[in-house]
Amino acid sequence: MLIIIHGWSDNYTSFKTLARKLAAAQPEGIAADIRHVRLGDYVTLDDQVNYEDLAEAMQRAWTDLELPTAHRSVDVVIHSTGGLVVRHWITRYFTPDTVPIKRLLMLAPANFGSPLAHTGRSMIGRAVKGWKGTRLFETGAQILKGLEIASPYTWKLAEKDLLGEQIYYGPGRILCTVLVGNAGYKGISALANQPGTDGTVRVSTANLNAAAFELDFTDPTREVLPRMHQTQSGTAFGIADLEDHSSIAAKGGGPRRQPTWPLICNALRVEDDGFTAWQQQLEEHNRDVTEQAEKRRSAHYNSYQNTVIRVVDHHGTPVTDYVIELFANDDKGQRNRLRTQRLQEQAINKVHAWSGDASYRSFLINCTELYKIIDQPEDRLNISLTAVPELSSGLVGYKTYTDEDISTLSLNPQELKAIFQPHRTLLITIVLKRYQKDAVFQFKNAV
Repeated sequence: MLIIIHGWSDNYTSFKTLARKLAAAQPEGIAADIRHVRLGDYVTLDDQVNYEDLAEAMQRAWTDLELPTAHRSVDVVIHSTGGLVVRHWITRYFTPDTVPIKRLLMLAPANFGSPLAHTGRSMIGRAVKGWKGTRLFETGAQILKGLEIASPYTWKLAEKDLLGEQIYYGPGRILCTVLVGNAGYKGISALANQPGTDGTVRVSTANLNAAAFELDFTDPTREVLPRMHQTQSGTAFGIADLEDHSSIAAKGGGPRRQPTWPLICNALRVEDDGFTAWQQQLEEHNRDVTEQAEKRRSAHYNSYQNTVIRVVDHHGTPVTDYVIELFANDDKGQRNRLRTQRLQEQAINKVHAWSGDASYRSFLINCTELYKIIDQPEDRLNISLTAVPELSSGLVGYKTYTDEDISTLSLNPQELKAIFQPHRTLLITIVLKRYQKDAVFQFKNAV
C-alpha cells in the first residue's frame, strides 16, 4: 500500500496526478502496491490546530480506516510540511521496531522549516490564503510557528528521530529518501524565490542528514572545541536539478526534467541491501548537480548550510540579545579586514531570529563563497559573540566585550569544511556564563 500526504495550505486533490503517474510507473519496478493508494487529507489553515493535534488525528484516521500497522508494511510519500507531520506521528506512536513505514519518500520536505513561514502570517499571507475558503483570516498560525526557520519545534523533533539514541532510519528501519529541487518559481510566484531554495524550502532545510554540537564559552581561559553529534538518520538525499517546490511533486505538468522521475521511482523500489549504494549514487548525483548549478554563476544556485544557533546561559536560560562575530584571522591588517567584510557581506546570506524566542537564530551560510574567502593553510575563520546585558554596565550580565572576556572558536580551512557543509542543517548550542556583582546579594551584620 502507498500513502501520499500533502503539505501546508494544500489538500489531497493536488496529488491525484502524482498517484496516477506512480500507478503508470509500477511496471518499472516500484515496490509499493499502487492498486491501493490512500491520499491523506488534513487541516492546516485553522489557527487552533497544532502538530500534536495533527499527529493524534492522523493516528485516529489511520486506525479508523484499518490501514496496515505491521512493521514496515506500507510506503509513504509526503510533500513539504507533510514531512513534519509524519515524523511527529512516527516519534509519538512508534519505536524504530514498530513503525509501519518501510519506504518514506520526502518531496521538498520542510524538515527544518521554510523561510516563507513567518511571511505567511503577514497580511500578504492572509490575503492569499486566509481570505479564500471558509476559514476567513486564518493561515494555520501554530503550524506556521513550528514551520518557521530556526523554530525550537524542528530542533526538538530532530533530537527525537535524528540525533537521539533511537535510530529510525536506515536499512532494516525506514528507508527514507529526501528529494528537493534547486530552482525557484516562474512568473508572478517568483516573488517568493530566495537563494538556495526551491521557492518555498531551502535545499539545506530539506535534508535530514543534520549535525549538532555545543560550544562552551563559560571559561575564557579554556580553548573552545566543538563536541560534534552527527546525525543518526541514515537517509538518502538528492537534489533534483531545476525543479521547484511544486514541479517535483508532479504539479503544474511537472516534473520539469527527465532525470527527476527515475529518482522518484528508485526511491520507491530500493531495498535494504541496496540502500547504501542508493545513498552513494545520490551523493555522486548531487556533486554533478552542484557543479552544473554553480557554473550558472547565479547566487541562487550556490551551496548553502542552514546554521541554527541557540544561545543560553549556564543555567539554561535563553540569551536573546547577541551578535555572532565571524572574522578572518585576527581581523588586523588591510587584507584580513577586507576578508572579514566579505564574510559579512557574501558568506552570511540571511539571518533570521525565531519570532517566539530570539535566542534561536538561523544563519544561511554560503559555503561556495566561504571556501573562497578562507582558502589558505594559514588562514583561520574565527567565531565569537557579544551579548547583552554586559556586566560592566550593570549588576548582572555577561563578559563578552573584550578579547580577555570570552574565548574564540578558531577553524583552519580543513576544520571549516567539516563544520560548514553544503546542503544540510547544523544545530549549534552556545553556552555563556552569566555573572552577578557582589551588590546583588549581601549579608549584613546584625549588630
